[in-house]
Order: sequence, then structure tokens, then C-alpha cells
Amino acid sequence: MSALFAAVLGPDAYAALPAAVRRLHAGGTFAGEAEVEGPQGVLARIAAWFVGFPAAAARVPVRVSIAADADGEAWMRDFAGKRFRSRMALGAAGLEERFGPFAFRIAVPADAAGLRVVVRGWRLLGVPLPLALAPLGDAVEGEDAAGRFRFDVQVRLPLGLGRVVRYRGWLEPG
Repeated sequence: MSALFAAVLGPDAYAALPAAVRRLHAGGTFAGEAEVEGPQGVLARIAAWFVGFPAAAARVPVRVSIAADADGEAWMRDFAGKRFRSRMALGAAGLEERFGPFAFRIAVPADAAGLRVVVRGWRLLGVPLPLALAPLGDAVEGEDAAGRFRFDVQVRLPLGLGRVVRYRGWLEPG
């Protein structure tokens, strides 16, 4: 069981998640495939490059590794050799995901269908930034009819400045 996500959701809500979502959040290595939609606009291209998001592709192999330690979880995502990392940890303000110098405070509303990731605040090098200027994220995790973990993640710049990335697909242990 994921100590991190069980702590955030509570044991009953965590237990109510689909089996594939619980399996992924228990950690390990997962493989599958995704469709990737790339950035729209110059600023979105710069943001995608900075984080290391994958390029657009109709079908790309994906590997995700999640390793827990005393301070949280390290996430490594690999889209056909294009890798990007993040770190999730539970802090005083709640669950946080870090991408390099950026830290995003996130909520994870969950039910029997899966969970969502919602940005509630962000910082750059520890300095709080206005939520109205935060990248807009829409991430959904669930389970498909074959029992595989399903994901659909979209990141957009605020103020209508364009999509940074959207990737959706499936993963299974491996």
C-alpha cells in the first residue's frame, strides 16, 4: 500500500480506489503506451522543454517507475527515451509534487472510479506564486475494462497561452 496516498486520502478512501490505481500507487515499475499531444505556442514549447515533457506522438511506449523512501516518492516517467522526473511528498501544506525548482501543492479528490490531481498552489524556489498564474492541470487516473491503469494528463498555460502537453494511455506492472 502507498503510505503517501493512503495518508493523503485516508485508508477507507484509498481502499475504495480501483485496484489498478492502488497497484500503481503501491510503487514499482510499470509499462504501457500513450498518445502525446505536444505544445501549442512558443511559451508552451519553452515550458515543455524545461520540464522535459515528451514530443507529440500517436503511439509511444511508456515506462513509469515509482520509488518510495522516507521523504516521499520519486517518479520517473520515460516516453520512448524522453524522461522527466518529479518528487511527491507530504508537507505541512499537504501533498506536493516537485518538478525541478517548481513545487505544486495538489489535492487528489478520489472515489470508486479513480482520482484526479488538482493544483491548489505553487512555488518557484520556495517563493509562493499567484494561483491565477499557475499552469492549469487536468489529470485523471482510473482503470480500464482490461484492469489496466489509465491516465489522462493535460497541462496548459494560464490566460489562454496554450497547451504544454497532453498524454493519455495505459500502464500495467512490468
